[in-house]
Amino acid sequence: MKRNRTDIRKGFILWVLKPLVYIWMRLDQKRYVKRDENVDFKRKEPFVLLANHTFLFDIIHVPLRFRRVPYIVGSQTLFTKQPTKFLVTKIARVIPKSKGKSDVLTAKGLIRAVRSGYPVLIFPEGDTTFYGKTNLIEMSTYKLVKTLGVDVLTCRVKGGYLSKPRWATGKRKRRAIELDYNMAIRKDELAGLSLEDVADRIENNLTHDDYAYQKEVMRPHPGKRLAEGIENVVYVCPFCEGVNSIVSKGNTFHCETCGKEGTIDRYGFVRNFVYSDLIGWDAFQRSRKDLLDRSTFETTGTLFHMDVEDQNQHLIGPISIRYADYVLHIRGSIELDIPVEDISNATITLRRDFGFNYQGRMHLIKVDRYGASLLRVVQSKY
Repeated sequence: MKRNRTDIRKGFILWVLKPLVYIWMRLDQKRYVKRDENVDFKRKEPFVLLANHTFLFDIIHVPLRFRRVPYIVGSQTLFTKQPTKFLVTKIARVIPKSKGKSDVLTAKGLIRAVRSGYPVLIFPEGDTTFYGKTNLIEMSTYKLVKTLGVDVLTCRVKGGYLSKPRWATGKRKRRAIELDYNMAIRKDELAGLSLEDVADRIENNLTHDDYAYQKEVMRPHPGKRLAEGIENVVYVCPFCEGVNSIVSKGNTFHCETCGKEGTIDRYGFVRNFVYSDLIGWDAFQRSRKDLLDRSTFETTGTLFHMDVEDQNQHLIGPISIRYADYVLHIRGSIELDIPVEDISNATITLRRDFGFNYQGRMHLIKVDRYGASLLRVVQSKY
């Protein structure tokens, strides 16, 4: 398929900007790169590259070494606000994807890119990990891989989560990542593999536990505010089972119900609070979802309505959002009482942007606290 003017124009802009991006990323993270002998960064043939999603900038780090810049699947929200709207529409090669649901248009965009000779990059988890371990990968991803019919490369990103935890509001120093590229499936193998075989190959190459990796390398990431923001992802105290009782400051946090105090050390591990990592803590709080469902909590935020057709976010204004008895009560710039059962496609983007569909409208609330709690009371998938 012939490349259009937009493809050519973006290719030139990316070629001009690439040296600057290299400098920017070197300042962001120290980067260690590994690859097997079948991965050629200069290859011209199209391919699909899959990577685990550990922190915000891995969408830049992962494709940077390839001479031909891939089309990247990115959240629809990137197309609705500046400056990311300008970046994804005028400079970068990005194919929009609505998080939380399958998207035929996304698949068509990827097929078009491959047929035009371009590689494509997909982060199949759909979102950055909040807890340090690879999230669920939908079976639709493996179906898409078979449909594309090109070589399947993988990049396992290691160290990104603990360098820049998604929930953290405090910065870490000495940030570093390892990028491990492998040829997972050759195109001539795809037709003979079942979906389960494809899934096994890809998951074996992508599944990652950043805490287990850190135990091997013990790379320090010092900082003065290592614990701040943790209350946005943990919501049940493992000592007293208090709900939304965790408060953080500096490198420490405590439970307001029982008074127990813990810390986050310079290696990213939790100290003196039952669990040494957030993976174990999250498994515990998931087993106590009934406590969260029966609780009542409230936070503040700013409400936007997202219009996919005109690709804009429309500011509604400041609101409070209170959860009680399976209903979200929104007050302030707008008044809504939304039963949890009527909500679909709920997600958290960036650090704590709570998005969901209700009565055909996409709502986006930039909440001040309790992002994970809101996400978990309206769905059980993520």
